[in-house]
Amino acid sequence: MSTWIELFYDLIFVAAILIFSAAVSHIHPSSDGTWIVLVFAASWWVWFTTTVCANRFHMSDFPHRLLLLFQMLVIVLMAIEARVSVTGDSTYLALEYGLLLLTIAVMYCRASRRPGADRTYARHMATLNTVIGVVFVVAAFLPETARLVVCGAALALLVAPSILLLRQMQEFSEADERHIIERMGAFTLIVCGESFVEIALTVSGAVITRVDVFSLVFEFVLVFAIFTSYFEDIPAAGLDQRRFGWWALLHLVAQISIAATAVSASKLIGLSINHRLPDAEILRLTVPLAVFYVALAGIGACTRRRPIGPLAVFRLATAAVVAWVGLAAWWIPWIHMEEALPLLTAVTIVHALAVVRLRRATHAVDPRVMAG
Repeated sequence: MSTWIELFYDLIFVAAILIFSAAVSHIHPSSDGTWIVLVFAASWWVWFTTTVCANRFHMSDFPHRLLLLFQMLVIVLMAIEARVSVTGDSTYLALEYGLLLLTIAVMYCRASRRPGADRTYARHMATLNTVIGVVFVVAAFLPETARLVVCGAALALLVAPSILLLRQMQEFSEADERHIIERMGAFTLIVCGESFVEIALTVSGAVITRVDVFSLVFEFVLVFAIFTSYFEDIPAAGLDQRRFGWWALLHLVAQISIAATAVSASKLIGLSINHRLPDAEILRLTVPLAVFYVALAGIGACTRRRPIGPLAVFRLATAAVVAWVGLAAWWIPWIHMEEALPLLTAVTIVHALAVVRLRRATHAVDPRVMAG
C-alpha cells in the first residue's frame, strides 16, 4: 500500500496541477499551452521515477523523506516558474529541473547500496540522472535558444534510456505490482479531482448563467464517467510487466487529456447559450477527450485482462464518436454548444456503463501464466 509520505508527496502535485491548469487557462497562443504541457510532463516524470524507486527498494527512511521534501518545494517552484517561462526565459526552470534530477540520482545511489537483484538497475539510473541533471544545471547559464535545444535533447536522452532500463528490473512481486498500480491510480484520481475543481473555481468567479451551469454539469458528469471507465477496469486488470514502460507513458497521455478537457470546459464560462463556440475551442474540448479514450485502450492492452479486443475496440470506437461530435459542432452551422455538450455527455455516460458490462466477459490472467 502507499505510505503516508507518498500520499503527502502527491498533495504537492495537487497544487502543481492547479497552477499548471491556471496557467493554461490564462494564456491564449496554442504554443504557450504546449509549453505548459511539456513542463507538466517533465514534472510527472520526476513523480514516476521517484515512485518506481520507492516501489523497487521500499525506501521511506528519514534521508529519503528529506529528499522528498526538497523535491516537493522545487516542484511547486517549477510549476510557478512554468507560466513565467512562457515569456521566453527558462533559466530558473532548467536549474530547478536539474536539481530535481540530482535528487533522483541520490535516491537511486542510496538504493544501489542495498542488497538485491535490482542494484545494477539502481546504479545505472543514478548515473543517468546525475549526468542529465548536471546538463540541465549547466544549460541554465546558456542563451535561451541554446538552452532549449540542450534541455530538449537532454530530456529525450533521459526518458528513452530510462524506459529501456525498466527491462533490467526483476519481475514485480504481487505486493509491488499492487503498489505501483495503486500509485498510478491515485495520481489519475488526483487529475480527475483537479479537473472538477478547475471548472468549479472558474464558475465561482463569474456571474452564473445557463451556460455556466451546463459547463459545470458537463464536467462533473464527464469526470465521473472517466472515473468509472478507468477504475472499473484498470486497477483490477493487473499489469503485463513486459509492457510496463508503455503502461506508464499511456497513463501520462490519459492524465494530460483529462486535465485538458477541464481547461477547455472552463473556456465556456461566460459565453451566452447561443454563442457559437470558436473553432479552436471546439477542437480543444473534443481532441483531448478522444485522445483519452485512445490512451485508455492502450493502457488496457498493457494489462493482464483478456481478451483485449472487445474493450479496446469499444474505446477506439468511442474516441471516433467523440471526434465526430467535435467535427459536427465545428462544421455544421446549426449545431451550437447547447447541442454539442449533451451529445458528448451522452457518449461518455454510454461508454462508462458499457465498460462495466464488457468487463464481466473478461478476466485478469495470472501473472505466472503471462510470464510463461
